[in-house]
Order: sequence, then C-alpha cells, then structure tokens
Amino acid sequence: MSKKTIKENNGEQLVSIFIPKQNRGDTQRFVSVNGERILVQTGVEVRIPEKFARVINNSDEMQAQAESFIQANIAQ
Repeated sequence: MSKKTIKENNGEQLVSIFIPKQNRGDTQRFVSVNGERILVQTGVEVRIPEKFARVINNSDEMQAQAESFIQANIAQ
C-alpha cells in the first residue's frame, strides 16, 4: 500500500492510497472508523480521508505480523 497527502477536505487530510487486489473478485475493501464507513476500490490509486488510510495501514501491518508469527511457529 502506498500513501501520500493530497489536500484538505472539510478540515480532513485526503491521502492517495493504493490497495493491491488479492484475487480476481477483490474489487473493494470495507473500512469503518467510529461509525463512518466507506468502500475503497482496490487495484487503483484513490483518495480517501487520512483516518481511513490509517485503519487500512494498521490492518496491513497486523496481517503481516500474524503471517510472520504463523510462519515462525510452523517451522518448529
């Protein structure tokens, strides 16, 4: 996932983000923050509020940590 700040929208920073498709049918990712929700298109660069980008980034980091943990414990 790549991210860069674009502009402000109603006091919120918009960031450009790219979420790669994980399979052929993967066209959107659902993201929710404090009751606000959006669908983010995958496979193309889109602009979204920064709070949603942070959630996506945190999710990707946790997924990577989980995969590392699983691989480390399979090897035992």
